[in-house]
Amino acid sequence: MNERQLITNAFDDARGQGEAVALASVVAVRGSTYRRPGARMLITETGRRTGQVSGGCLERDVTRQASKVLTRGMPALRLYDSLDEDLAEGFALGCNGAVLVLIEPANENVLHLMRVQRACLAHRRRGAIATVYACQDGANAQLGARVSMIEGETPQSSGIASDRLAAALGSAVAQALERGYGGDWSEQTGHGNISAFIEVFTPPLQVLIFGAGQDVVPLVSFGNALGWRMQVVAATGGFGVREQFVAADAVHIGSARDAVATLHPNGDSVVLLMSHNFLRDVEAFCALAPVRPRFFGMLGPQHRAQRLIEEAAARGTRIDDAMRDSIFGPVGLDIGAETPAEVALAISAEIQALMQGRHGGHARLRNGPLHTDVLTRGADARALEGQPSLRLCKLEPV
Repeated sequence: MNERQLITNAFDDARGQGEAVALASVVAVRGSTYRRPGARMLITETGRRTGQVSGGCLERDVTRQASKVLTRGMPALRLYDSLDEDLAEGFALGCNGAVLVLIEPANENVLHLMRVQRACLAHRRRGAIATVYACQDGANAQLGARVSMIEGETPQSSGIASDRLAAALGSAVAQALERGYGGDWSEQTGHGNISAFIEVFTPPLQVLIFGAGQDVVPLVSFGNALGWRMQVVAATGGFGVREQFVAADAVHIGSARDAVATLHPNGDSVVLLMSHNFLRDVEAFCALAPVRPRFFGMLGPQHRAQRLIEEAAARGTRIDDAMRDSIFGPVGLDIGAETPAEVALAISAEIQALMQGRHGGHARLRNGPLHTDVLTRGADARALEGQPSLRLCKLEPV
């Protein structure tokens, strides 16, 4: 289960038990940081935490500040800067960066965010949402105001009094949803500057594994840890398949064509052919080819993958250059994998790298930062340079 789902579930559980909660969100960063904008942590009034906003260096202080936010009933900003660390406060970033965290009580703006997350997760739809994190124009927008859009629907807003501002943010959110990534948005109004962070929600990655051998078991575990939807397709129900894969999101027993009709893979799905049976793998490939999944992983040596493609083509399956580019056979990064766990690690790492547009090389050999600046493109640098409007928002003892 991915972090967004865990936070949504924890939010619903706490609210159902009548427990007050606060939500902490990374809304802007500068330099090297452990988490990027969009990272969140939910904190209950009893101090229980779900999610992370850093690698562990900020969580204690954010929890303390969340308690103050719940007492006051008002959102606040907290700026953590590696150049301005206060060891007496109990935190140290451990990296040469700065992190701006928005901490909010469970008000209407947070409920708005949770409704969007819940809808996107439940219906496997894409969505985008803007969160106002710097606002000198308090008459037109609240700190933490939201504008969202779910694919196929119209924009919705909360905490914004200006129709013009809501429309401008709605247009920015729609553009982010169309291009597939968010970023920083800023506008100068007659009453001051307004900045918002826009993020795009995508459904958890769907991974269909055709095969139910022992080597699939650790792969399902890795996928679960990464928040992917792991679906196993077995030709027969022997050897206690369902019991063996209780951790999978779905176990389909039957033909590949029936699995495609039942599990509804699409162009964003990942498919792994791991049946250790050549003819079954060919049948699965032919059934899935019209879907054109993003990633086709095949166990076995390169010549087996080539033979499989040739057999599928002989059966009438159309295979163009774009589809060939999506075929990874043998599947997995070259890490010398041999055992089932090692193979699962190699496959999971290759999928993760592809999803992030990486090649899976050594991090120390990368020319440039590990995290790209797509999500902070065009960020308002003033938000992280100690402007008085932000510094004054830092929480003081109650």
